[in-house]
Amino acid sequence: MSEASSSRLLYRGSLSLPDSYILLDGLTFSANLLANKDLLHNPLALALESMRGRPSLRLKGTELLKNICIDPSDDVCMDIHPSATLSRVYFENMLCLSHLSPDGRTEIGVRVALGDTDGPATTEILIFGKSYSSLTTPSLKIHVARIAPATRAPRPDDPTPRKPPQHLLARTQSIGELAANTRIKVKGDDSEVVRRAREVMLHLPNSKPRGRGKDKDRGGAVFKVPALPAKKTNHASDADVFGPVSDAKGKLRAVDEGIGDIEQENKSIIKKFTVRHLDAVSVSKAHPEFKELFGFVYRGTAFALRATIKKSPVSARALETLVEAHIKLYVTSPT
Repeated sequence: MSEASSSRLLYRGSLSLPDSYILLDGLTFSANLLANKDLLHNPLALALESMRGRPSLRLKGTELLKNICIDPSDDVCMDIHPSATLSRVYFENMLCLSHLSPDGRTEIGVRVALGDTDGPATTEILIFGKSYSSLTTPSLKIHVARIAPATRAPRPDDPTPRKPPQHLLARTQSIGELAANTRIKVKGDDSEVVRRAREVMLHLPNSKPRGRGKDKDRGGAVFKVPALPAKKTNHASDADVFGPVSDAKGKLRAVDEGIGDIEQENKSIIKKFTVRHLDAVSVSKAHPEFKELFGFVYRGTAFALRATIKKSPVSARALETLVEAHIKLYVTSPT
């Protein structure tokens, strides 16, 4: 490893093997400050520094360098502690026994993911060896590179890029003239065909309605919004237990004008209690006397609670007592 003054520590930790609790510890990732003067524009250095605090990185397996695209411009190296025997043995077997490519790199590398998930947002790195000249014996230096997304080769169904038409490139009219809705002059304006067309257009009958000289003086026709039709107020005065009836199909619509939200909610609860207790004594909505019994129970209960129905929510216990008392009074025996 280079001197401390020319290197920056990015991450120190271990690699976790897949489907195993064994860790390859004693690993240190560092960046060469001589080649990376501005680490803020180094994606791999920033990704490794963001992993600080994690005890280990996720090892995914081995990968052939010829099958992937890497970005070696980050110039990040990895060192193994002398006491980390398991890590030294693993990388010696993986890198030192691998064949070297013409550019001095090992053919096999170790793929590592910087994250817990596999996806396009997860940064993946490749650890590989690169030979360098030494005074005694040839040696390998462990480099780290970021795996770049592979560029897709063009396919036969890809659209072919085309040049724009020449008449669009030769147009000299500016965008301001087009926005101002200016009239475009046609070449050969004095031709016989254009002259006859102009005469025909000038002698067309006027499409404006006659007898509106005031609108003409104002500079154009004025669009008037028609008034809304008058609402009918002569509704029928028919009524049932639910309130006034406003349509001929028999649909019920309660008109609660001037009634507060508390009173309306209390009346709705009384109706629900009435229907439920009538159904408990076998008086369903299909019963021939349901409408009359419902009206008596609902009106009697609402009249009994007239002192508090507009002020506060009614009590469920008091409501059940009143509804059951009215049902016992009107329903002598289950039908």
